[in-house]
Amino acid sequence: MSRRGFTMLELVLSLAITVLVAAGVAAMLGGIATGIALGSDTRTGLLATAATHGRLTEDLAGIASILHRGPEGRKTVLWNGDLVPGGRVEPSEIRWLEFDPERGELVRSEIRFPEDWSPLDRAEHDRPVSGTIELDETLRRAGDAGILHREVLVDGLVDVVIGAAKLKPGTRELRVDLTFQLATGPLEATAIVSCHDLQPEAWRP
Repeated sequence: MSRRGFTMLELVLSLAITVLVAAGVAAMLGGIATGIALGSDTRTGLLATAATHGRLTEDLAGIASILHRGPEGRKTVLWNGDLVPGGRVEPSEIRWLEFDPERGELVRSEIRFPEDWSPLDRAEHDRPVSGTIELDETLRRAGDAGILHREVLVDGLVDVVIGAAKLKPGTRELRVDLTFQLATGPLEATAIVSCHDLQPEAWRP
């Protein structure tokens, strides 16, 4: 008795069934992978949000005043308080909080004098700042002198908006809205830091 081979129609049907089964398996695996990615990004986002809030709250706690907010809230100048007695704003009492869009980083800059500097050297670079118009120039001079210390507070960002609201007399709220870039898309987070609202004497109208 002779054995018959597969006909062309049977081969085509078997191939079609194989393709359908393979497509179903691929779709299932793709769904599983997407679910894993979403879950991973969700965990990453939660961790980033918690870590960011903790870092900003710790780093910016005790700020005495918000001296100036730049356009669109990308840059804010903070006053640490009257650390050098006299009621004036010295460069060593200032912090610059700025978003670097090219690097995706929120950076805090402040002046730190070398330990071997004499009081005269410090006084030369710590002359009082009399108004907001001098803040950018103070930052530039510190950078040129090599005494500007920059630290990245948050990275992996696509946008930052820094705002402020007065809660009650003597108290102000610093709000930092951040947008992280995750594999599945942008994630928004907010850090709120309470600070004082002490106006430096020389800056009062």
